[in-house]
Amino acid sequence: MEYILQKDTIEREILPHLPQSSRGYKSRAEAWQIVQAILYKLKSGCQWRCLPVAQFIECRRYRWQTVYYYFRRWGRYIIILWQKLLDTYRRYIDLSSANLDGSHTPSKRGGELVAYQGRKSARTAPYRKVCK
Repeated sequence: MEYILQKDTIEREILPHLPQSSRGYKSRAEAWQIVQAILYKLKSGCQWRCLPVAQFIECRRYRWQTVYYYFRRWGRYIIILWQKLLDTYRRYIDLSSANLDGSHTPSKRGGELVAYQGRKSARTAPYRKVCK
């Protein structure tokens, strides 16, 4: 089985930043396996319902809803984790080939071209007024 990240990398770099339950329901799956399934979903772009959970989590009772639950639960910590990882590994990142998407950037200057009115909420760049 091919993993997105190795177990020790997930345990060293990701799990210390995610909250773990200290009481209540004890998960049968290990946290690194759930993170692996989430990373697969984010990398492949598959639908949650099509997530091959059995490939990543050894416990057969887990379904995509459980992985989605942890994804939503840990979501607020992902931004903080992302910033820490970027600061740590900044010297290894090659931004010369980065593909940044600004398609949802509000275009307030020159908004006449995209039918923006300052008194209304901001429209994003790809918005076009349909003329009939």
